[in-house]
Amino acid sequence: MDRSSRYITRLIFQNRIYSCDGGAFESLFTQVMQCHNSNFRQVKPQGQYGDRKNDGFDNTTGTYYQVYAPEDIRIREKETIDKLVADFAGLYSYWQTITPIKSFVYVVNDKYKGTYPSLYAELQKIRSQYVDVIVNPFLSKDLEDIFLGLDENSVIDIIGIIPSPDDIAVEYGVMRDVVDYLLNVVTNPQQEVIPQNPDFDRKISFNSLSGNVAAYLQCHRINEFAINDFFELNSNFAKNELRNVFNGLYNEALSIIPDSGDKSDKVFFYIYEKSYPKHSVAINAAIFTLMAYYFEYCDIFEVPV
Repeated sequence: MDRSSRYITRLIFQNRIYSCDGGAFESLFTQVMQCHNSNFRQVKPQGQYGDRKNDGFDNTTGTYYQVYAPEDIRIREKETIDKLVADFAGLYSYWQTITPIKSFVYVVNDKYKGTYPSLYAELQKIRSQYVDVIVNPFLSKDLEDIFLGLDENSVIDIIGIIPSPDDIAVEYGVMRDVVDYLLNVVTNPQQEVIPQNPDFDRKISFNSLSGNVAAYLQCHRINEFAINDFFELNSNFAKNELRNVFNGLYNEALSIIPDSGDKSDKVFFYIYEKSYPKHSVAINAAIFTLMAYYFEYCDIFEVPV
């Protein structure tokens, strides 16, 4: 599957995530997990006993899953926590004597919004009380990561035939997603601090970048938090795809721009020009923030030796 087809696949899956609540999301989760892990077992509700708080498990590893998919998680904090507490208590009381619980995974369809700090606090309480049980949350981005790792036949079984990239405008794909995200981030310059990293300045000098380019990189590092927030809410696909975009443009620039005293600057602006089709003050800020991020993490330009 090429990059464009993979991006379309991701978009279709994300639309399924956004549209699935309750049982529909549980069915999607089960379908993905059964393709991913042949040992995954779905538990069907049994009359008045239900599923005994077990939406699926792997008896070879003692891993149990409980699924929660509210229509809008942002207004369901108490319900989310109450369900976690009740479900784990019910799960442990019944299943511990059948197949000992070694790992408990609380699956939440957060629809890529993230979840509450209070959920992590409650999970930590369970960890403290049941020290032999590994407890973790599992969000939409985690299900997407598993889905994108499936073979093509399984992917088609879950979402149907993948449209041809020739019929859909997918150019700039994830770049457009992250730029759109950055354009809507609310910032407070008084609270944000430019990260301290001596190697950042050393790398600028090592690559012979001009003061003008250095200023772009240094001042936009202050928004690095927004990039990390985007990655926290999205699957590893987004981070890896963006890395490939910037690293690919960097290597492309190196190969076509002739050697000269200002080649590094020309490479920098080549990446800037090619990374996105439109440029405005706001879009430039987003692009330079991304370039600063991938400059710092050594995906573009040379590492000092």
